[in-house]
Amino acid sequence: MRIGFVTSHYENLGIEYLCSYIKKHGFNDLKLYFEPALFHNFFLDKNYLYENFFNFKKEILEKIKKDSPDIVAFSVISDNYAWSLEMAKKIKEIKKDTVIVFGGIHPSSVPEYVIKDGYCDFAIIGEGEEAFLELLTHLKENKDPHQIKNLAFRDLKGEIRINKPRELISNLDTLPFPDKEIFYKECKIAIQNSYTIIGSRGCMFNCSYCWNSSIKKIYPHNFFRRRSIPNIIEELEYAKNKYGIKRVTFYDEVFSADKKWLFDFASEYKKKINLPYFCCVHPYHIDEDTVKALEDSGCGAVNIGIQTTSSKLWKILNRNQNIDKIKNALSVLRKSKIYVYSNYMIGLPNQSVSDLEKDFIFSANYKSDMPAIYWLRYYPNTEILKTALKLNILNKDQIKEINESKKYLPYAITGNTFNKNYSKIANLILLSGYIPKGFADIAVKYKIYKLMPSKNLLFPAIAIMGYLSLLKGKKHNFHYLSVTDYIKIYIKYIFKKIKR
Repeated sequence: MRIGFVTSHYENLGIEYLCSYIKKHGFNDLKLYFEPALFHNFFLDKNYLYENFFNFKKEILEKIKKDSPDIVAFSVISDNYAWSLEMAKKIKEIKKDTVIVFGGIHPSSVPEYVIKDGYCDFAIIGEGEEAFLELLTHLKENKDPHQIKNLAFRDLKGEIRINKPRELISNLDTLPFPDKEIFYKECKIAIQNSYTIIGSRGCMFNCSYCWNSSIKKIYPHNFFRRRSIPNIIEELEYAKNKYGIKRVTFYDEVFSADKKWLFDFASEYKKKINLPYFCCVHPYHIDEDTVKALEDSGCGAVNIGIQTTSSKLWKILNRNQNIDKIKNALSVLRKSKIYVYSNYMIGLPNQSVSDLEKDFIFSANYKSDMPAIYWLRYYPNTEILKTALKLNILNKDQIKEINESKKYLPYAITGNTFNKNYSKIANLILLSGYIPKGFADIAVKYKIYKLMPSKNLLFPAIAIMGYLSLLKGKKHNFHYLSVTDYIKIYIKYIFKKIKR
């Protein structure tokens, strides 16, 4: 049985885990079909260039026609759902009996919409390893797969069915390490220069705008689980030996949640791995001891979620924030050699110009290296949709449209909520790390931000400020790949396109 995996934009840990899991159980004929999405990503969206010159849709479809996989599985988020539908439809035109499987956050959030669209035969809901293996086994042995937990599909009567979820994998150490080989063959720069790894699954928080608020409806209990430190270190030692990795990116929702765990990890990581790394932290977990442990163990950059300084908006976001703890976290991190990204969200329900002005003044007074701004993207079945409906910001038809996800709305550029006037203040927030404190008050008082361009400047700001911080001795400033890495990747795929 030949199995194809289709995905776009970036290396996909979900696919890598599925590959290693099914390989362990005898399914070894696997192919990857990857769309690099040149000029059409979360930070740089030039759709004309992508659609007319730089997409790899034809190449992917030709490979699938040649390879003739029995099953094609898509890893789907809401942002690439429309693309996934388009590709699934064309694959069915090539070979009608190809079994199409959708998995990932989007089909887990709104499986009924995905099955209703009619281009996938099965959707896997929630954690996918066990369900996908069981589905493959049933199909290989010509057994009826319709009783498999975590599965959504149309039954023989044409009715949409959504089966019950199975228990979560409680011991993550039992999982084989993700199969990086399938992506290494596709683009080794990504694997070598920023090895992506996850040391936990789930999240202990329940922010209303986050996909976790949707998935927690499936798994209301014991959602957050963590791998053991020896298990993580073993994977990274293997990666160092096999791929010669130079840097590590931890994709845990909150890496700093357990102080003892973090201190033990930092000690082992320093002794056995000793590579620069990136992780996400929470203001509640940051103090001088924590920052020292991160810095000493090689942490080169962190992302800290602030989102807003408005207490009324914290309630909407379901974030139990404390402004003093945020101030302290930024102050302590600022003194370190760690490059600090602080996140601010724009376009929140009931967010006013005054709220953004206060965010700007706060960011100028309590600086980070890169105060990154992101537009609210309403994701399917998240709790914030209920708030937006209650406040008459969204109506039922708009929520239906969000759940259908037929539009490309990357949160780093526009989200669902882009506003030219708000964007001018947002661009000033981007620069606040270099703006004197006194000038911030003047800029707000005289509305100087109205002179700013409304075009989103996030990508150039990340690039420029990342390299400027090298002068401060902060050497590992990018949360994933560097701008130089992206240039190399673009050159690789552009030449691939020209060669064709």
